[in-house]
Amino acid sequence: MSHQTGIPATRELKDFFAKARGGSIRIIKVIIKDEQLVLGACSAPLKSWDVDYDHFILPLLEDMQPCYILYRLDTMNAQGYEWLYISWSPDHSPVRQKMLYAATRATVKKEFGGGHIKDELFGTIEEDICFSGYQKYVTSCSGPAPLTSAEEELKQIKINEDSSGTMVKTEISVESKHQTMQGIAFPIQESAIKAL
Repeated sequence: MSHQTGIPATRELKDFFAKARGGSIRIIKVIIKDEQLVLGACSAPLKSWDVDYDHFILPLLEDMQPCYILYRLDTMNAQGYEWLYISWSPDHSPVRQKMLYAATRATVKKEFGGGHIKDELFGTIEEDICFSGYQKYVTSCSGPAPLTSAEEELKQIKINEDSSGTMVKTEISVESKHQTMQGIAFPIQESAIKAL
């Protein structure tokens, strides 16, 4: 995690966040201006979230200017509407801007309320955060985690054992140990035998 910049949200932005969490706003664009987080743009919902998605998000993206976008979904959790948090940092924007936005990302999430955020997206090109890009992200999150080659091999061994019906016992405990040596013969001195 990067260090925080100390860039605060303006009082107006905090008040707007509180209003937006009620559901009357579909999209919020947040930018950094004069070392403060300010409202860049907003819109009310027109249709369902998936129909509105590209119509609202793509026009807000600038080729050289990073920004944060909070996009309201139509689903709800215990705290209210769920939101998608998008960090836009185009490849060709100035490095200072990219670093500033990367270091302020957690501040925006905290000010808005992390419990409202369902998913987070990061994009450098439009294809990363357009509707089809978001669908790819959701699909990748629901799929199995990537495995190392050793984990793949263990998984295949397990599948082979299950399909062949034979089990290799790998658990070792006191009950599973077999005695392999009956005893050890040591020479005993005559004096010891007489003492017995």
